[in-house]
Amino acid sequence: MTSADAPATAMVRLSQDFSDSTALSRHQQIHARLELEILDVREEVARLKGELRRDQDPARMGVIQKQIAHLMQQINAIREKAAEAEAIVKSITQDVQRLDVAKRNLTRTMQTLERWSMLKHAHRQLKELIPTKRYRDMASSLSAVMQLFEGLKPLTTVAEVAEVFRAAEEDRRTVQEMVNTEMEAFFRNDPNHPPDLRVVSEAALVVDVLGGDYRKHIIERYITLQLAEYRRIFRSTDEAGQLDNVARRYAWFRRVLKHHDEEHAALFPASWEVTRLLVASFAEQTRVDLANVLGRGVPDVNVLLDALQATLDFEAALARRFNMPFEDVTAGGLNSSSSTKWTISTIFDSHFGTYVDAQDKALSEMMSQYRGARSRSSLEGTLQETENAGPTILPSSTELFYFYGQTLEQCSKYTNGDPVVKLARIFAKWLKIYNDDVLLAALKKEPTIRRSLEGRSSLAEVKTACMVLNTAEYCANTSMQLEDRLKDKVKEELCDSIGFADERDGFTATKAQCIATMLRELETACDPAFAAILKTPWRDLENVSGRSAYIVDLVGSIKEVAECVRTRIESKKYIRNFADKAVGLVIARFTQAVIKSRPLKKIGAEQILLDVQAVKACLLDLPEPHPENSSNGYTKYVTKNTGQLETMLKVILAPDDPPEGFVQNYCLLIGDRSFTNFQKILDLKGTARSDQQKLVDIFLSVTGTKDDLTDTSFLTGLDMDPGNERAQHAPQSPAMQTLGPGSVLPSLLSRSSADYSPDGSRADTPKAFGDFRRFVSTFGKRDGYM
Repeated sequence: MTSADAPATAMVRLSQDFSDSTALSRHQQIHARLELEILDVREEVARLKGELRRDQDPARMGVIQKQIAHLMQQINAIREKAAEAEAIVKSITQDVQRLDVAKRNLTRTMQTLERWSMLKHAHRQLKELIPTKRYRDMASSLSAVMQLFEGLKPLTTVAEVAEVFRAAEEDRRTVQEMVNTEMEAFFRNDPNHPPDLRVVSEAALVVDVLGGDYRKHIIERYITLQLAEYRRIFRSTDEAGQLDNVARRYAWFRRVLKHHDEEHAALFPASWEVTRLLVASFAEQTRVDLANVLGRGVPDVNVLLDALQATLDFEAALARRFNMPFEDVTAGGLNSSSSTKWTISTIFDSHFGTYVDAQDKALSEMMSQYRGARSRSSLEGTLQETENAGPTILPSSTELFYFYGQTLEQCSKYTNGDPVVKLARIFAKWLKIYNDDVLLAALKKEPTIRRSLEGRSSLAEVKTACMVLNTAEYCANTSMQLEDRLKDKVKEELCDSIGFADERDGFTATKAQCIATMLRELETACDPAFAAILKTPWRDLENVSGRSAYIVDLVGSIKEVAECVRTRIESKKYIRNFADKAVGLVIARFTQAVIKSRPLKKIGAEQILLDVQAVKACLLDLPEPHPENSSNGYTKYVTKNTGQLETMLKVILAPDDPPEGFVQNYCLLIGDRSFTNFQKILDLKGTARSDQQKLVDIFLSVTGTKDDLTDTSFLTGLDMDPGNERAQHAPQSPAMQTLGPGSVLPSLLSRSSADYSPDGSRADTPKAFGDFRRFVSTFGKRDGYM
């Protein structure tokens, strides 16, 4: 290594040792390794210096110089011997090399002479055949002459060769003129002098030999003559060339093609592909004509579809004939390159919006008999027809999707491009209209005023809601299938443009509205029973006498509505959804009535507790009568909702004496230390003011020593004046206009079915416990109850 290379070597070594930032942490190890290498180098330098001192001995250097001189002499001797050997080899092989060159030249000369002889022979044959018009033999001789020309072109400087070339070229032109005369006679097709088709067939062989340009000219001339009548009859400006006569175009060409197959196809060599080129030329002319016709105005949709169907049938027939796609049949025509692929039918794609608009209009006419006010009357007629049929859906929904399916199948026969996407948008538009103007309209009715004492449920409204819910579920599910079918029919790159998610969300909202209608009618049916609770003098009851009279009406009303819902809703999940919300509704209204009926006293609370057990048994049968599995999630949910009301009643009916026992009973059952909640129990119980202070003092004393009590319980949210404030501020939607001021349905409907856990562990407390405004105790004003 030279001194100039040392810096570069050092840089390479540094880059190796410190290849990245982590190597800096190993600098001590690298330093130690370098120190060892330095010691090794120093020892090597010392050893080499010792050897150098021994080798610099003058006597030894003289011996080395003598040996080098002797070696150089031997090398020079070898060089001389090699030069002598090369000269000997050249002298030996010189004659062989000259012999090889002579052999190659002789072979080429013999081949040239043979070609020359063959050319003269072929030319002589061609000259002899010209007067005979034996075109088949003439084609063979002419082909030989033209092939031999290529190999002898370098010899055209020789006069004799040039003379033969000139004569052969003149004969070629003569043959071409003869063939041209034969083909012209064939093209004229003079009935007085009909052409000899055998001669024409043989002349075509000569045309094939004469070359591409002339062959192309003959093919173009033949195709032009075959389609000349087509251009005259079916001009786009004439009646025959209009869109309603497209089928006539193809019928005319089929006759021409049949005549060509029977009379002329065999005249031309198969390599010319005359039949395919004839089809391609016809298709190109037709495509131009149809583009002009379609560009002049919007066609009638039936005429458009008939023309498109005729075009597709024509293309399919030709594709089967040539055993290739029609776009490959038209590729590489006389006026187009093989890379350009097209079909006649694609010209219709940009005008297919006419078909989509027609389907939009047809859907409008179909839906006009169901929309608006007609929706309600149509549904009532369906209910009458299917009174005992069980779960059912609106026939209009099946008609709608049947129309969708038929339209999609028809459209997919013609195209799989943008028109399918446009059709999907039309489908989505009418799905929304159907949901808004048919399903939701069926749920609406004229506002009526019902008194809670006289109100009865309208099972017709419940049946209507069930049918609308089934229909909305059917539409949501079928729209998913329709979306999949649309995506199967359209080009893959357009699949993302198709979807009915927004429309399915609309159907989901409709199903929620149907549940609201059912609950509204259930609440209306229960209003007389809840009003009876308020009329009952609970404070004056002397004994418990079995179930109260209002329980018969309450349970009967609940069962009547539930039976109607169970038998008419197809999906069990919506039956469960209705049952969940119905439990919250009934328990909340029951609790409101109990609170408004205070004070209850012990006998009153005991009687209501017995009534709650009857209501609970009724509610357990809502999803299905007499359930076999009493430990399912719904049972736990009902138990939880009724359990808090039962607990409150148990605390109320507990005796005040001894007061310590009453307080202990409260702490055991309620489990909180809230002074406000305790006052609510005293208020409901109707405890005299004179006895309250003692109970309160004991309560504060007992709860102050219990660490296991909470600050709140289900009583915390108990509203002691339910319904008044909410009735003033609650929004009156169409579905709620018939509800009384004490209805808890709006807040229940704000929950989703997810609010109700199957095992009851996460289910919310009834509305009377959880959603009422928090009670602020005014206990001093309640003294009048005693």
